[in-house]
Amino acid sequence: MIKKLNIDVSQTSEKFQHLANEIVDFLINNLLLIDALEQEIYDRYQILEEKRASPNQTHPDEEDLWDEYAQRCKEIIAPISTKPYTDSRSFGKPTAYEYLSDPKTKISLIMKSENRAVVETYFEHAIAKKEQFVLKKDNTGWKIDTKKYGYPDEDKWWKDEI
Repeated sequence: MIKKLNIDVSQTSEKFQHLANEIVDFLINNLLLIDALEQEIYDRYQILEEKRASPNQTHPDEEDLWDEYAQRCKEIIAPISTKPYTDSRSFGKPTAYEYLSDPKTKISLIMKSENRAVVETYFEHAIAKKEQFVLKKDNTGWKIDTKKYGYPDEDKWWKDEI
């Protein structure tokens, strides 16, 4: 977890501002779990890549690694998402949520009702980018409903997956 988050709650009704840490902690902690898994799998993949008999062949254990990655992603994402898990994630360097470790990352919470929150992250990771997570609360707690990405100088958001 990031030690000190700077959460902008200026667009959140005062009656919901006390929920800021709970919501952002839920989101960031889960994104960091995904990030740590991605880093681990990437590191293991690099080892397998070095052990290939030829650069044009895959290592026999690569398929199992991809299967393990998909299963472990599902274990993290399925319980925190309102949508069914789809096996479409990949891994690489930098990892998808590496930007969360950058102290310059800005986080904004927008909340106008007690059961829906929007968390936006603004960061620079080679290029300036933003991500938006819409969270909804059900009887078990907060869940990620949608994720989008965009660029700070644009108003447009593009659909994305966790």
